[in-house]
Amino acid sequence: MSVQIMITVSGSNQVDLIKVLSDKTHALGGKWLNSKISHIDNYVAGLIKIELEADNVEKLLTAFKTIDIKIESIDLGSVTHEKATPLNLCIDGKDRPGLVRNITQVLSDNSIQVDNMECNRLGVPAIGGTLFTSHFKIVVDEQFNKSALVSSLQEIADDLIIDLSA
Repeated sequence: MSVQIMITVSGSNQVDLIKVLSDKTHALGGKWLNSKISHIDNYVAGLIKIELEADNVEKLLTAFKTIDIKIESIDLGSVTHEKATPLNLCIDGKDRPGLVRNITQVLSDNSIQVDNMECNRLGVPAIGGTLFTSHFKIVVDEQFNKSALVSSLQEIADDLIIDLSA
């Protein structure tokens, strides 16, 4: 039976680290479903979602632990295929305190899963302040109501520019 696990890796960056991790996964018949790896200075941190046979999970974790890097894992259980739709949500507007909290509250209230979130603030002298710009990768279910979400987000502030696309 196939299962999915989420692996977090962190520590000092090493030459070919990602290749070594992927080779060890492939050797046990596993496949990377999704990954996010970031480097800052000489450090690396990442999330890797892996699907493999249940009998090979401990073998993979043991193989990963032979590398000089911190490894943590979470068992996501057996493979299920839910009907979900990924969307891109971009929100821009004049920056204000609590904006990220307000946006994530609306997403939560609408039962929307956030897969990825990037938010930035840019100083813009022409507006005499700071511009907030964001990009969310969200996942919605079959009952998703686009107009209800956009309406709820527009209630946060009247200057927000909202773009929701597939």
